[in-house]
Amino acid sequence: MEIKVQKPKDYIIQFVGLNIGEHLFEFSINDKFFEDIDYSEIKQCNLQVKLLLLKQSTMMVLNFEISGTVNIDCDRCTAEYDLPLEGSYKLIVKVGGRDAGNEEDDIITLSANEHELDLSQYLYEYISLSMPIKRAHPDNAEGNSTCDKEMLEKLSDFLTEEEKEEMQDPRWDELKNINLN
Repeated sequence: MEIKVQKPKDYIIQFVGLNIGEHLFEFSINDKFFEDIDYSEIKQCNLQVKLLLLKQSTMMVLNFEISGTVNIDCDRCTAEYDLPLEGSYKLIVKVGGRDAGNEEDDIITLSANEHELDLSQYLYEYISLSMPIKRAHPDNAEGNSTCDKEMLEKLSDFLTEEEKEEMQDPRWDELKNINLN
């Protein structure tokens, strides 16, 4: 297995010159990766991507392992925080197929005269897929929110009486008294 460390701005793989077999690529993704992407939620990041590429005669199987942190805004209090990310993704690339340019979920087809593959869009999509739908500060060891308390107090001033009652639903009070030990 051959290991290649890519430069931060180099997310293009020249696959024509690779031998058949496994090849390991490593990418470091930082803030500059997201600078040119309009409307990106990610402001800062420190991500590592390990790509295991299995090259065969007419196709390639790419296995991505993403890990690191991204700095994003909390959905609850709007303060920035570092969100740890991890994800594994698989992409199959067919080379020389009749449906060149055709893309399905995890399968893309390239024409026979293609010699490189730009991974930028796939890396962006996989990083986005690794992020949870609800992005909020994690709870501390006691189970309390680590959000900005001052901001939460300001936001609670704008809740209607009905919303405040929903947050204090008495039906759930009995469940708080259950001892699971």
